Amino acid sequence: MISSSKKDYIVEYRPTCIRVVRVSSYTTPITIEAIAEIPLGDDTDAIAAAVRKLAGVKANGYLNGACVVYPERRIIRQITIDTPKGTEADFVFKAIGESFSDVPVELSAHCLSPATGKEIDPANYNKKEVIVCGVPNIDIVKLQKQMLGHGIYPSRIELGTIGSLQDALIKQGSEAPSLFLEIEKNFSNAVIIGPKGIEMSRRIETGSEDITFALKEELNLKDENSAYKLLSSRDFDFSSISRKILRRLMRELQSSIGFYEVQTGQSVSWIHCSTRATSMDWLEGSIGSLLNLKPFSLSLTDWLDANGIKCADESMTERLDISWIGQLAALCSFKKEEIAA
Repeated sequence: MISSSKKDYIVEYRPTCIRVVRVSSYTTPITIEAIAEIPLGDDTDAIAAAVRKLAGVKANGYLNGACVVYPERRIIRQITIDTPKGTEADFVFKAIGESFSDVPVELSAHCLSPATGKEIDPANYNKKEVIVCGVPNIDIVKLQKQMLGHGIYPSRIELGTIGSLQDALIKQGSEAPSLFLEIEKNFSNAVIIGPKGIEMSRRIETGSEDITFALKEELNLKDENSAYKLLSSRDFDFSSISRKILRRLMRELQSSIGFYEVQTGQSVSWIHCSTRATSMDWLEGSIGSLLNLKPFSLSLTDWLDANGIKCADESMTERLDISWIGQLAALCSFKKEEIAA
């Protein structure tokens, strides 16, 4: 039984919680009517009960919403297609296979224009640079089953977008590229994005687990769980040890940024970090300081207003910060000539 509620929802799955945004509609003008965070744990029935209570549906009903997800084995990579005519698709899948040894053959993948985010056919595309986005089919099926178990019926499933960051750069009138860094449990995605689109995308095999282990070794903590808790502390000062515990990640970021700046003659000016596995409020400032980049600042309220979205009341506005931008971007209709996906 699908929810009989007439409300529309945007649902974001994170490693530690489900974020739910209830909206007046999916098309502008949009009013955000309610927001909620439901902790994830082992009690699936309790999670489903919380979801159903939020949606106002019966015990066998479902919250029907658009779902934003971040599968661990997702692919977001820029590649250069250099192959004879007619073999472009084979080249794309070969490049994927060579880059990610754990990605199975059964993969849902799409090629996008780095400049517009529009899906393209590589055989009929007049440029060599493309963005490949994809998820293993088995991971999509697993996500769907998890959502149904949590009382959520996904009307659509999409990868968290980074087009929102480019849109924000454009609306702020910034011409300088920004480093967008997604730090997951076992890897990181480093994307350089500017007003004209995605300019570089790279997966780095270093994630929050590596930072946790480095912190444990540096402070001689008894176990990694202690280090994990410390990483999310807002009281601990990481300034004196950040260079040491981020050494592996910094080496890869410096190499990528240096290569990009030499190749393009442009300097990266901003940084925005996204960490979903654990909260690390100190991370963006530390990496920015080490790389001489300014943390990307954004008035989320102004950005929402510019995209025809408003909050129903002031208290809701105070609860939203830039970490919600990927989810809220699912409500936006970015102009194709301006925004990358």
